[in-house]
Amino acid sequence: MRLVFVLSLALALAPGSALAQRGGSKVNVQALLKEGKRLYDAGKYREAAEALKQANEAQPHPRLVYNIAVALEYAGEPREAMTFYRQYVTSSSEDTDPALLKNSNRAIDRLRVQLDREDQAQATADADRKRLEAEADAARQQAEAEQAAARRAEDESERQKQAELNRAIKSYRNQRIAAFASGGVAVLGVGAGVLFGLQARDQREQFDSAKTLDEKERLSDSTKSKALLADIGFGVGLAGAITAIILYPKEGPPAQGEVRVTFAPRGAGIGMEGRF
Repeated sequence: MRLVFVLSLALALAPGSALAQRGGSKVNVQALLKEGKRLYDAGKYREAAEALKQANEAQPHPRLVYNIAVALEYAGEPREAMTFYRQYVTSSSEDTDPALLKNSNRAIDRLRVQLDREDQAQATADADRKRLEAEADAARQQAEAEQAAARRAEDESERQKQAELNRAIKSYRNQRIAAFASGGVAVLGVGAGVLFGLQARDQREQFDSAKTLDEKERLSDSTKSKALLADIGFGVGLAGAITAIILYPKEGPPAQGEVRVTFAPRGAGIGMEGRF
């Protein structure tokens, strides 16, 4: 679409109007028109529109308004272009051209359709953006919830592991206590066996030196009783010693990550302690 520079010819025919007053200074409208046309022909539509705007501000004319609208449309500014097309259509000046009015109305319809499409596309893009943002926010919240659940599970696992370790340490200590107690029983049993054994030996010596039958019978019964008690003491001591050996832990206290197998006394089964 070519610019309509009928105004340029009119100004050329009226030298007095080539310069216009604006803001206390004179503006060369002809120079602005030529610059606008040069920029338009060079494809610099936005710059051309700005030059034509300056010319229109200095000396308003409907043709300039139309040219500005055309330049803005080619510059990719449909909303601003529609504003200037409408300004041309609503102009009451006798300088408006029926053909340009028709072109302006067509341009307004065309730009309205274009803007409606752009608005719809923008609305769709905004809706998609909001949907994606909502999905991203939901995914972020889900990830945070999963991370929180993982942290809770990890904390619970650590708590259980610590509880298992504490139970294993307690079991280790209880085994030591039981082993020491059994050892104490063994010592007491052996001590009692030795004591009663010595007493039985003394009773036997007295039996050998006894002169009467009654005294020998009494000493014989006493010797047998002491000997029986000595045997019981030694038996208890032996059982206590064996129990202490079995119960006493063969290793140190359990550490983290350790799996330990412990053997209970015969008939009591096998136990396993684990720490991972």
